[in-house]
Amino acid sequence: MFLPSLVHIANVDNGPEHDLFMASEPNNTIPATEENLTLEVDRHMMDSQSTEPLPEPTPPYSVLVDGIRGEAAVGSFGTWSTRIRIVLEEEHPELGKEFMTKYFQFTEPGVVHWGHHGQSFRIVKTLE
Repeated sequence: MFLPSLVHIANVDNGPEHDLFMASEPNNTIPATEENLTLEVDRHMMDSQSTEPLPEPTPPYSVLVDGIRGEAAVGSFGTWSTRIRIVLEEEHPELGKEFMTKYFQFTEPGVVHWGHHGQSFRIVKTLE
């Protein structure tokens, strides 16, 4: 079982008003990006117009969000617009256990800003 060690990261980049806590990244991770979290097969609202059988969406990717294990993906998830969806094994102080928003931006690999008030989190994709 992987138990991440916590490292305190001081917030000095005019981001959220709180300090970030994140796991030291294990060797089998890469910084997440919109591209490497995008579902290969996704569902869109317009798919309901199709008379062809639809393929099953691909599963989400294994990630660490501020050091918390979970799964995440970027896609439409049957809606009209692209969004990020995260399901965590433990409660995150801001995101909860399940989180989805269309108001997100990867400002650099591994860093997502979301919402309208400068919130952010760090995310790495675990390689299997």
